[in-house]
Amino acid sequence: MSVHYSPDPAVVTARPDVDASLPRDPDPRPVSRFLQATRMVVAFLGITFAIGVLFFVPVCAFNLARIEALEVSGELVPVSVFVEQLGALFLGTLILALAFTSFVANLLLHAGDDDVRPRSQTELRSSARAHLAVLRFSGLER
Repeated sequence: MSVHYSPDPAVVTARPDVDASLPRDPDPRPVSRFLQATRMVVAFLGITFAIGVLFFVPVCAFNLARIEALEVSGELVPVSVFVEQLGALFLGTLILALAFTSFVANLLLHAGDDDVRPRSQTELRSSARAHLAVLRFSGLER
C-alpha cells in the first residue's frame, strides 16, 4: 500500500518510523485450518518421539551391556553370539528396507502424470498442428 504524505514538515514528523504491514487474514476454510492443525500435532508428536528415543538409547545400551548370557530356545547363548545374530538380522532388514524404498522412489521419480497413449484419429483431424504439419510436408514435396 503506498501512502503519500504532504511536504509539510509537521506531517512528515508525525508519520510512523517503521513501515509495518498488516497481518494476513487467516484462511477461513475449516478444512485447511484442520489440516494445518493436524500437521502441527503430528510434527510435535514426531519430535517428542524422536527425543524420547534419543534419551532412551543410552539407558537401553547400558542395561543390555550388563547381560552376560541369554537363554534362547532352551540353550544358553553368550551375548557376543546373540549380538552377532542380531547384527545379521539387522543387515538383512536394512537390505530389505533399501529395496523397498528404492522401488517406491523409482515409482515416484519415473511415473508420469499422463499415460502414454496413441492419439486417436479424431484428435488428429481436429488439431490445427496436425493440419500445419501436413501442409508443411506437402509444401516441401512440391
